[in-house]
Amino acid sequence: MGIFSFINLKKDLKGIEPMTLTRVYLFTSPTCPNCRAAKRFIREFRQERDDFQLIELSTMSHEGQRKAKSFNVMSVPTFIIKGPGYPKAIGLVGVQSSKSMNKYLDLSYGKELPEEPTFRERLRKGIKIGKLKIKL
Repeated sequence: MGIFSFINLKKDLKGIEPMTLTRVYLFTSPTCPNCRAAKRFIREFRQERDDFQLIELSTMSHEGQRKAKSFNVMSVPTFIIKGPGYPKAIGLVGVQSSKSMNKYLDLSYGKELPEEPTFRERLRKGIKIGKLKIKL
């Protein structure tokens, strides 16, 4: 397969230079049953948000194997998000949601994430599992 880079330079990237774009690596394999869904998700997600560079890598290629090893990728599909505003690579395994992808892209640009309630705080408010509601 190899590397495919999808940047739409015609669209307005809100003043972000291409060298400062977050890079989203998607590691896939031709034998992976969930990789098609991950590819479909990220291509649809690009319609929602295009301020990142997408690099698809097949773990069947030498380049894909080399990059996977450098990021310690152990399974596919795996998204690696590396941006200018966060010092470490962020790894997400499996098919993602728009909510999680937006959250980690924002983090990669250095945007502070809102504090999420702890499990105990959520439990105090009550957690509903089917018909059962658990509350402290």
